[in-house]
Amino acid sequence: MDFPDLASAGVFLARLTRHGIHPGLDSIGRVLSGFNNPQFSFPAVQVAGTNGKGTTAVILAALFRSAGFRTGLFTSPHLVDVRERIQIDGQLLDPTSFLTCLRDACRVQERLGLSLTFFEMLTVVGFLAFERASVDIAILEVGLGGRWDATSTARPDVSVLTSVAKDHTEILGETLEKILREKAAIGRVGKPFIATFPDHLRDEWSLIEKKRGFLSVLRGREFDGAWASPELLGKRSFIYQGRAEKKVFQTALVARYQLNNLLSAMAVLEYGPWNIPDEVIASALPTLRNPGRWERLPSFPVILDGAHNPESMRELVEQIREAFPNPEQVGFLAGFIKGKDWEEMLGILPEAGRTFFLTAPPDTDAVDPLQLASFLGVRKGCSFSVGQFDSMSVNAFEWSGQVPGRILVVTGSLYLVGAVKRWQSGETSPLSAGERNVFSSFHP
Repeated sequence: MDFPDLASAGVFLARLTRHGIHPGLDSIGRVLSGFNNPQFSFPAVQVAGTNGKGTTAVILAALFRSAGFRTGLFTSPHLVDVRERIQIDGQLLDPTSFLTCLRDACRVQERLGLSLTFFEMLTVVGFLAFERASVDIAILEVGLGGRWDATSTARPDVSVLTSVAKDHTEILGETLEKILREKAAIGRVGKPFIATFPDHLRDEWSLIEKKRGFLSVLRGREFDGAWASPELLGKRSFIYQGRAEKKVFQTALVARYQLNNLLSAMAVLEYGPWNIPDEVIASALPTLRNPGRWERLPSFPVILDGAHNPESMRELVEQIREAFPNPEQVGFLAGFIKGKDWEEMLGILPEAGRTFFLTAPPDTDAVDPLQLASFLGVRKGCSFSVGQFDSMSVNAFEWSGQVPGRILVVTGSLYLVGAVKRWQSGETSPLSAGERNVFSSFHP
């Protein structure tokens, strides 16, 4: 199969989203074997976690890049262009390389009589691109869970677990113990595993550690830290405590919930097999950006944050209350995907703001905004409006600028955040396809 341009590739990838999720590594393993296993050609860090894994991956990629490593970054989901998922040295994979890798992956898939899912196909494309670019290291964000995730076909030198909470329970299990088992399965024998999880899961973790043989590096035991200052002019200082003396760094990632991501990345550098000087870290952290996570839009009193499960929404609410303590001045442009615990998330938001613009993320299997309004209607002191994405976006942005001091937060789904970025900036891409409906077509 050939792809003459990005538009044809976008059409093909959009069709793959209908395949849903197929747990297991057999199909992708066979396709990768057809290329002599490109995923083994570079060192890697694999990052799992209910929340924070994407930001931690972005931090690590930036730090390695600043240290002179040719760095591959594989992450998900994307906001505007699917090539955001496959970056080399901070740049989207160029169109020619993307189309060539996609063509080659399709040819091997067809020769073997297989049908990869959307995520599996992009994982193969990423591994091929990293091998062909001769990256020095690849940072691999797990898509879902860990045990059967396509990125687990690689052999990471360091594994990372950023958090454990309930999400995708229909796939990962209903209890935190079951979810932990799925995520901790990425650990490798004799390799460091940087991990943060609730204290009551320590016994379960110890059992997994004995079974899998990885080397635990736990927050609160081998490393820890804290914020050292409030935000000032878009910067904030934090303390990292590892094996050596306490170290203080300044960063542009200022949201309170970003602390664990920063500490996890620092622990990777300390306990992994790489030597990156503190001065390189100190120069890179103040310029960090992670789109869609506490991202302030230029020229608008608007913040984009793709919180999409109860834990991340609680963290977001605490961050809003810390930064903007008057809930009368805070509004939300919110929409949610079916299958998520939207009732709990929407029930949390009035603690931080009183005005709601309710909509559906475009081209998704979204919760009906009228259902959101019905749920929110019983909350005293809240005002809300309901409508299509374009009209609600216009109304919400206009509301934010009508009175000085107002702030609008776009949240509930990264797909909503991506849609707002495209709407606000005018950016479009023929590669905007994503797993917008994939969880409603899960095949166990």
